[in-house]
Amino acid sequence: MAAHGDAARTVAGVAADGTDPRHLLAVLAWTVRPRHTTDGLRRRCREDGISLTDGDAPAALAAAAGQPRADLLAPAAEIAATWRRLGVRVALVGDPGYPPRLAAGWPHLDAPTLLAWRGTPPVDQPAVGVVGARRATGYGQGVAAWLAESVARAGARVVSGGAHGVDAAAHEASLEEPGGTTVVLGCGHAVGYPRDHAREDGLFDRVVAHGGTLVSELLPFQPVHPGTVRARNRIVAGLADVVVVVEGREGSGALLTASAAADRGRTVLAVPGDVRAPGSTAPHQLLAEGAAPCTSPADVLRALGGAPAATPADADTDAAPEAVSPLPADAHRVLAESWPRPVRTDDLARLADLPPGRLLAALTRARVAGVVAESAEGVRLRRPPR
Repeated sequence: MAAHGDAARTVAGVAADGTDPRHLLAVLAWTVRPRHTTDGLRRRCREDGISLTDGDAPAALAAAAGQPRADLLAPAAEIAATWRRLGVRVALVGDPGYPPRLAAGWPHLDAPTLLAWRGTPPVDQPAVGVVGARRATGYGQGVAAWLAESVARAGARVVSGGAHGVDAAAHEASLEEPGGTTVVLGCGHAVGYPRDHAREDGLFDRVVAHGGTLVSELLPFQPVHPGTVRARNRIVAGLADVVVVVEGREGSGALLTASAAADRGRTVLAVPGDVRAPGSTAPHQLLAEGAAPCTSPADVLRALGGAPAATPADADTDAAPEAVSPLPADAHRVLAESWPRPVRTDDLARLADLPPGRLLAALTRARVAGVVAESAEGVRLRRPPR
């Protein structure tokens, strides 16, 4: 009994408001048994005819998991202790802290049995999933940033998978806006992946510092592998009202997100691209299957049910840059005219009629100030031109 009490107290330290630590302990004790998973527990509830509309789903989950065996209490408590060290809180499906839009349809739809998060608790607000290729083009990253910043500025949450490419561009562009951003991890919270995003002061720390959220359905040390990455896509779809596919090759995970969104009755939009580019395959496939085209933030706002407010793209791109910009006016003009496509540095020097040394110094200042982003394809403005 003392061991049970100690484990319950440890679990209580990570239970979200409204989550019963006894129920959470029962579920965790189930998961540490060989070949037992939280999704297996969901399937057991489905077979037993349990649903969210029946009342207390967390209690039903705990009953399905059974009374925790004495030998499972310490491993379950260690999971909770790891989450606690990381500042993570946890809710079970049907709990007050678990997002209702994600829970809808459980257990027939495969919503996660539990959700663990770091940062601001998941909030009930309009949300847009922005997804696409990890090896995105500069154009794809620019469009993702344009859409994400605009809808987050309008108050909608931007949800994506925390990967490189389109995901990172969407998170970076929205994290300082009123709507904020949510990262859905493809691994446990104790696994630093992607490494550069998970390092100290990396993207994930900045998301949390600006009021965003990192969520995962996985136990803290669950590593990333193709199955967990694919499973993450359905959470992105479940947290969003609208999903926008920016870029993706044939078989892209973005198509899985779009499929999961359609299964949940969400609107799917696709960004048209260059017909010769491999990254256009996924969005063009969706367009052929009936997805609506997304050519500006106004399309996303309409899909959310709001009026298509003026966006940064509506501004005159020939307007002079803000006085505080570290870029020379001609360089800013060239980047604004090309946006969101990047411009190679040598082309920028030629088109702006600037000596290479002066341009490189200005680009360094602009990069430090967060005005431009650089990639192998060149330089682009981080934000849409005004």
